[in-house]
Amino acid sequence: MKEKIFNNKNRLIFLISSLILLIVLYIILIFINYSSLKKYDNLILKNVYVEQFDMSDYSYKRAKAKLEFYNEYLLNKVVVFKINSSEYKYTLKDLGFNIDYKRTFNEIKKYQDNLSVSKKLMIINSNEKIKFDVYYSVSDEALVNTLNSIKSVVDVSAVDGYFDTSNGVKYVSGVDGFSLNVDMSKEIIKDYFLKAVDKEINIELVGDSVKSNTNESYASIDTMTSSFTTTFNAGITQRATNLRSALNYINGAIVEPGEVFSYYKYAGPYNKAGYVFYYEFVGNGVCQIATTVYDAALLGGLEIVKRYPHAKKSVYVDGGLDATVASYSSGWNIDMQWKNTYKYPIYIKAYAVGGEAHVEFWSNSNAKEGKTYSTESVWLGGRGYTTYLHTYKDGVEIDKSKIATTWYIED
Repeated sequence: MKEKIFNNKNRLIFLISSLILLIVLYIILIFINYSSLKKYDNLILKNVYVEQFDMSDYSYKRAKAKLEFYNEYLLNKVVVFKINSSEYKYTLKDLGFNIDYKRTFNEIKKYQDNLSVSKKLMIINSNEKIKFDVYYSVSDEALVNTLNSIKSVVDVSAVDGYFDTSNGVKYVSGVDGFSLNVDMSKEIIKDYFLKAVDKEINIELVGDSVKSNTNESYASIDTMTSSFTTTFNAGITQRATNLRSALNYINGAIVEPGEVFSYYKYAGPYNKAGYVFYYEFVGNGVCQIATTVYDAALLGGLEIVKRYPHAKKSVYVDGGLDATVASYSSGWNIDMQWKNTYKYPIYIKAYAVGGEAHVEFWSNSNAKEGKTYSTESVWLGGRGYTTYLHTYKDGVEIDKSKIATTWYIED
C-alpha cells in the first residue's frame, strides 16, 4: 500500500515537472520568436522582394540604396503608348518618371505592421516570396509635353462636306477628324503608374472624334435641273462689277425642300461690299442677275412667290420675263422669291464668263419627275406681254399655264 502511494506521488511529481518544463520551453520559444520578430520593427521581413530584388532583413535605408543602385535599370522599362493603330515607345526615364522610394517602402511597412505575430512567423519560416512593386512619380508637365508631341502627330482635322464645282456640281461628304485627349490620357497613365510591374508596359491612349460638318442629303444633288444665261457689256466696268458681285453672293446658295429663296437675303442690300455703283432706287446690274435667277426657276418648274417687272422692258430678256429688285435706306426692299417644290435640296451655281452671266440650278435627277419646261413671251401690242410656261413629259407637251401679264410704263 505504501509502495503504491509512493508510485503515485512520483508520477504526480513527474507530471508536474514535465508541465513546468513545457511551460518554461514555451516561454523560451516565445522569447526567442519575440526576439527574432522585434528586429523587424525596423527591418524588412525575410522573403520580401521589391520587383525581383531580395530585401530580406534589409533596413529601409539599405533597401533604398539597393534600389538606387538599380535605378537606371528600373527607369529603362519601356512604355508603349497605343493610339489609332500606331505605337509610340518611351522609357520611363524619357517620360520624366522617378522612383517613389518613400511610397514604395511605406507600403512594405504598412503591410508588415498589419500582420499578426503568427503570420509574421509563418512568413519568416517559409520560402514563399512576398513581392512588392516599385512605385513611380512623374510631373504633370513632363507627361503633358510628351502627350502633346504625340498629339501633334496623331491629330487629324475634320474636313467639312463641300460642293465640288470644278466639273458640274458634286457634293463631297465630310470626314470626321480625331483629337488626342491629353487630359484624359494623362490621368490614365498616372493611374497606371501607381504600379508598374512589367518590363514592357502597353497603355491605350484616348482621343475624341472631331465631327465634321456634313449633310448627306446633299449627296442626292447630281444633275443640273435648269439654267439660264443673260449677256452684259463687260466694258461698262461699274455695272459689270455689281453684276459679278451679285453672282458671287448667290453662288453656293442651298435651298432646302419647301424653303423659299429670297434674292435679297443673299444679294442684298445692294450697297454692301462688292457693289461699287449704287442708286437709291436702282440696283444697277443686280436686277439682271435677279432676272437670270427668275428664269432659271421658271425653267425648273418651281413656284414663283414674288416677282415684280421693271418700269420698262429689259434688253437682256424677252418681254415679261424680267424681275426687278431694289433696296432702300429705310430697310424696305423689292424682292424676287421662289419656292423649292422639289423633294430634294437645290444648289445654285452662279458665275460670269466674259460678258455672260450664268445661273444653274442643281438637284437630284428625279427632282422634276421626268418633266421639262420652256417659257414663251407673247407681245400684246404696245408695252404689254403675257408669258406662259410649257410643261413636257417624254417629249410631249402636257400643260401650258400662264405665268404673268406685264405692262411696262416706259419705252
